[in-house]
Amino acid sequence: MPTRTGGCLCGAVRYESGGEPRFSLLCHCRDCQRQSGAPHIAAVRMSAADFRIMRGTPRHYVTKSDSGNEVTRAFCGSCGTALYVQVSTRLDIVGVRVCTLDDPTWFRPEAHVFAKSAQPWDCLDPAVPRFETYPVGKSY
Repeated sequence: MPTRTGGCLCGAVRYESGGEPRFSLLCHCRDCQRQSGAPHIAAVRMSAADFRIMRGTPRHYVTKSDSGNEVTRAFCGSCGTALYVQVSTRLDIVGVRVCTLDDPTWFRPEAHVFAKSAQPWDCLDPAVPRFETYPVGKSY
């Protein structure tokens, strides 16, 4: 079982996550766009039981999704780096921002999600399945 490490830009928050991702995705929702300042974010859904903060204390910002679920977005209070998200209905999963990993080179997206919000100037890989919202049957 691989252990992956990561953290924020300034190094104040460090984390580690064990195990394999349950789902790898590129999210195009407007909340991720606004938080990242980019047309989409790369994320992996990891087991919360295998995820832990090693240094620092992330700050949290809670919003409601279109479905009404609470989404907690964790970020570094010093440099602002978005680190991970948790959805109130799936506290057993942590959505880690791939580019905060020390080695993100292994990432391969399984899907474009919330493609209904994809920016028309963002070039989406046609080989990666595209879903207008979150894929049916992917409860993680």
